[in-house]
Amino acid sequence: MDMDIKLIKPKDAAEILMCSERTLEAWRREEKGPNYYKIEGKILYELEELYQFIKVSKVSVS
Repeated sequence: MDMDIKLIKPKDAAEILMCSERTLEAWRREEKGPNYYKIEGKILYELEELYQFIKVSKVSVS
C-alpha cells in the first residue's frame, strides 16, 4: 500500500482547481470531476488525483 498519499479537504481542492466547493459537490453528485474518497462520511481528495484531473482536462489547440 502506498503510504505517501496526501489527502486534502474539499476547500483546499476547490482552491487548487480554482472552483467553488459547490462545484465540487455538484461534480460528485453528477459523477464527474476528480476522484475522491469518502471516509467515515468525510470527503477527501488525493492531491495527485487533482493534478491528474488538471492534466487530462487540457485542451490542445492547433
